[in-house]
Amino acid sequence: MVNEDEIKKEFQLERVILFSDAVFAIIITIMVLEIKLPEGLHHANAQQINDAFKELVPKFLGYAFSFALIGNYWYGHLQLFSFLKDYNLNLIILNLLFLFCVSMFPFAVTFVTAGFDIIKYSWGLFSYIGIIFLVNLSQTLIGYYLIINKTSLCLNTASMETVLRWKVQRLNFIIVPLGFICMALIIWLKLDSQILLYFVGVYGILVAGLNRKYYPDQNNSAPILFRLLRSRRKTAAQPVKKKSTTKRKS
Repeated sequence: MVNEDEIKKEFQLERVILFSDAVFAIIITIMVLEIKLPEGLHHANAQQINDAFKELVPKFLGYAFSFALIGNYWYGHLQLFSFLKDYNLNLIILNLLFLFCVSMFPFAVTFVTAGFDIIKYSWGLFSYIGIIFLVNLSQTLIGYYLIINKTSLCLNTASMETVLRWKVQRLNFIIVPLGFICMALIIWLKLDSQILLYFVGVYGILVAGLNRKYYPDQNNSAPILFRLLRSRRKTAAQPVKKKSTTKRKS
């Protein structure tokens, strides 16, 4: 009976993870479908085709940036669920809330792919950054719930807070509400919407600095692409040792 219960838990937990991965895959697929050439170019001249491709550049850049964000959230989700040995209803609800926030990315990307100037129109910029804030907060909630219930839900709990970089991630409980307050003040006082970009820039610099301060040696936890780029930079930065031309005296 014990073995059957363990197999059942493992199977059900695997279904939760597979469902989450499927949502991420569908979100990325929906976003890339927005990048397409306009219809009616079959008999277009070279100039019209060039103009059509130029219009696709901001759409592709918006998709690439959003793809990188979603890939980062998927990697964080992978780290969170790598500690699980069991689940409960509260964890399922938090995971669904996180997936709901992530699933709004295709809506946010439409502000870029539809040709809107996301910097000029505050509602486009606020929607995109607001969704990023919600995803960060919901993912942090999952991490917090796993940490306070790690004895019953998780394995290898000794390294859990270090791997999740919890000292830095928990700042989302403060920074995300401040971000929404910043949006409200911009709308209420009719300020320039680009102020929100400065807030996001300071937020990113703060997180990067704190990660280097508290987790300087946590290089193996980064995605493999980042690790390869980091190793290449280190190799290029190392000085080349010159071979000695002097011969040893006999």
